Amino acid sequence: MLAPKTVAYDPSRYLDIETVDEAINIITTGTETLTSKQRWDNETPALMQIIERHVRPDSWVLDYGCGIGRLAKPLVEKLNCKVIGVDFSANMRALAATMVDNPRFFAVDPLMLDLGLNLNVDAALAVWTLQHCMDLSDAIQRIADTVHNGGVLFVVNNKTRCLPVENGEWADDGKNVDELIQQNGFEKIEGGSLDDAIAPGWMKDNTFWAVYRRL
Repeated sequence: MLAPKTVAYDPSRYLDIETVDEAINIITTGTETLTSKQRWDNETPALMQIIERHVRPDSWVLDYGCGIGRLAKPLVEKLNCKVIGVDFSANMRALAATMVDNPRFFAVDPLMLDLGLNLNVDAALAVWTLQHCMDLSDAIQRIADTVHNGGVLFVVNNKTRCLPVENGEWADDGKNVDELIQQNGFEKIEGGSLDDAIAPGWMKDNTFWAVYRRL
């Protein structure tokens, strides 16, 4: 992949999303054997099965990189959670508000977490998000500052990075996401590879899911 130092970080592919279908295509990109929609339909309930083992009903949850609210919606409707969605795309946040359509959910820009809101949530999610953050350490610290001691963080991610850069390319700066999470206030309590129905072929070998406890 291209080295990030030789190209410009370019998140416009997320900022310019206008429809649900466009969001699905960029959030769960297609593979050799699965379309974006197939991945979306297979992945969402599979991830919720893991999340439900660690998130109690009526919890406060931070959904970091909430997109259009695909996990926030079942968290609110099935577990009666109160979900704070975080996404740097205003268009994604607007679509999420429409998709979830529940007063127990609202979405904000990541920078809102830097304004001293003193959130103290029970759990956080970062699904296909940390790999794309320009400043990975800042993103992990924001989450750590928001989750109370003993709370959990659920992550699905590339093992290293997939930064959006100019000309529609992706760049990998070699940072190990799992290691950095564990170096910044979390211990891993569960984890593994994604199922073939979610991440076939090369994707399974290069991605992971994990649950961490806030220390």
